Parts: sequence; structure tokens; C-alpha cells
Amino acid sequence: MKRLRTDRLDVMLLHSCELEILERGEAIEALVKAREAGKIRHLGYSGDNEAAVWAAKHPEVALIETSVNICDQANIDTLLPATRAHEIGVLAKRPIADAAWRQTSEISPFYLKYSRDYAARLESMGIAPADLGFDGEPGTAWPEIALRFTLAQPGVTTAIVGTTRESHLEANIVAAEKGPLPADAVETVRAAFSKAEAAAGAAWPGLR
Repeated sequence: MKRLRTDRLDVMLLHSCELEILERGEAIEALVKAREAGKIRHLGYSGDNEAAVWAAKHPEVALIETSVNICDQANIDTLLPATRAHEIGVLAKRPIADAAWRQTSEISPFYLKYSRDYAARLESMGIAPADLGFDGEPGTAWPEIALRFTLAQPGVTTAIVGTTRESHLEANIVAAEKGPLPADAVETVRAAFSKAEAAAGAAWPGLR
């Protein structure tokens, strides 16, 4: 906190703890003590699937950071209803699906393990921007589609978009200002995901 030049952190998240660790209670209790000491304002959890659902129902948890995007929809059905019911804030990570439409050679090695899975899912979904009412090159249309899809999900309060280029940041702001993706386009993406997931023969969980 000294290096951050602050006397209190607004938010502190437990990052990707397994459900077993959360259930012990020690990790959350440590953040509760930090809050009571005035070091943090709100505590939360960053993760996916059953652990995130458990955390969303915990009375001390104020927000959840989780994967929500066109290629990662499990948390839309399992987690977001719980966050809405318990009035928990949602930070959507990877809202543009790690740019799953890009060539592998364009992706940094750090993110490649996620991008490979997302790219495979998107290919299996078999949809293109034109199917959603968007013209132009896929590389231009997909980022807007993906971000606005995430912002269209009920209960999502913030979308965390990492970028290394100012032009991408500006484009994301323009896309967000257009508002959520239209309902018919959202339904097309949701249906494509469900169909591809069923064809794969196994559920597609949220990716950490």
C-alpha cells in the first residue's frame, strides 16, 4: 500500500482458489480481517465454475471476477443467476475471448493456452460476423461483437479488456458506447455455442 500511495485498497480478490480451499474458510477470513483493519474496502473471488458459484453465495463476498465471452458461456448459466440473486458485482474477464479469431502466430505465448481452446470453440460454433448483422473484415467486427456480447449479459457490471495498443483501447470504448449486442445477435451466439458444445459430447466449462 505504501508503494501504491494509498491507505486502503478498494478491492482485493482471491485468485483461482480451488473450491476445497474456499470451503476451509481461512482465505476469506484473512480478507475479512484485512477489511476490519481498514486495509481493504471489499473482498471478492476471481475464478470460474463451481468455486465461483460457491463464492457468490458467501455473505462476505462483494464481487466476482470470472470468464464471460462468446467462447466461454458456462458462467452465464451457472454463475450470473447467483450473482444477481445475491447482488454481487461481476468483473467479466477475457470479454473479447483472447481474440480467438486471430492466427496462432499473432498471439503471445502466455495467452496461447487459452486462445487455442477459444479458437477451437469458435471454429466449432460455425458463425461469422455477417450472421450477426455485421459487415466488414472479421478482424474488425469480432472485437466489437465479442465485447458487446459480454456487456449484454445480465449482471455483468464491468468488462476487463487488456490491451497493448492505444488504438485498440479507443476502439473498445467506441464499441462499448454502442451498448449491448442486440438481443437477436446474442441469441444466435448463444445457440451456436450450445449446439457446438452438444456436438463436442462434453460440457465446456469456464476457463481460468
